[in-house]
Amino acid sequence: MGRAGSFLGARMVDTKMSNVRAQYRAHGLKSEVVEVDDGETVIRCWVPWQQPESGVWSAGASDKPVVLFLHDFVAGGTINWENQVGAFTKDFNVYVPDLVFFGGSTSSKKERTEAFQAHCMVKMLHALEVYNEVTVVGTGYGGLVAFWMAHLYPKLVEKVVFVASATHMTSSSQKPLLAEFDYDHISELLLPTTVQGLKNLASVATYKRVYRLLKFVCKDVLEVFFDEQRHEKVELLLNMVCGAKGADPLPQLMQDKSLIIWGENDQITSLELALKLKQHLSTDASTDLVVLNKCGHFPHIENPTAFNRILSNFLKGSNDKPLRR
Repeated sequence: MGRAGSFLGARMVDTKMSNVRAQYRAHGLKSEVVEVDDGETVIRCWVPWQQPESGVWSAGASDKPVVLFLHDFVAGGTINWENQVGAFTKDFNVYVPDLVFFGGSTSSKKERTEAFQAHCMVKMLHALEVYNEVTVVGTGYGGLVAFWMAHLYPKLVEKVVFVASATHMTSSSQKPLLAEFDYDHISELLLPTTVQGLKNLASVATYKRVYRLLKFVCKDVLEVFFDEQRHEKVELLLNMVCGAKGADPLPQLMQDKSLIIWGENDQITSLELALKLKQHLSTDASTDLVVLNKCGHFPHIENPTAFNRILSNFLKGSNDKPLRR
């Protein structure tokens, strides 16, 4: 298939991304580039875009509550949260950034920790004139950033939602997963460089097995979502504080309420890690754990209907106590 296959793969990925961006715009969001750190850090973020009575779209958010969605390590913000945008923009001011070194965000700074990402997200929010009562929803790596945002900026972050976020993963807890593919480090799994590597990731990321991934599509997925800023992404994984050997114990958070959503069949971050996170958060706060069955590492993608209902109830203060869905 050669060049024709590569062209078709590129068209499929490009078409998918174009459709998702159009969906974001249709729900009242606009992609903005925000410079912080005197221009050393550039963050691309989907931000609210109001429509006044005149029918003309204008910049700026309304008085609705703010929800910040932080994405996983696998891709940027746009593709990660496509199933949530339509469900939450009506009642909330939704912000969907690319974390630094993902998608349209980058930095000339040398820091690579989750705390660095947290500082950047807060600077971005301040630049967008958001200063308090933010709910941060983070999946995977984004949940680690959300944790540090909540710790470092308790007056800004009101609530936190963790989705399959391995705050308590250690090198020893990673070993069985890495051994399955004869990998030495988690970066080999999360940042595949080959078609087979992408298939390996897909095989453990979701509950429903992906039996056929066309080679030419895989190549373009690798190019679009994994190749750009690869060196910096590897450094992010190498410099992670959460779970690092010899790192200080994780601090307690000051937020009164938090929510944990997990896939029952998550092979990347086991349910045991969700229980450890719940135990850590429940010391001084109310923390609910909701486990979605027939879901892997991406419950917000694999079962968006249930995920959105659970998240909406939490954001609106409704009770959704049962632990399994």
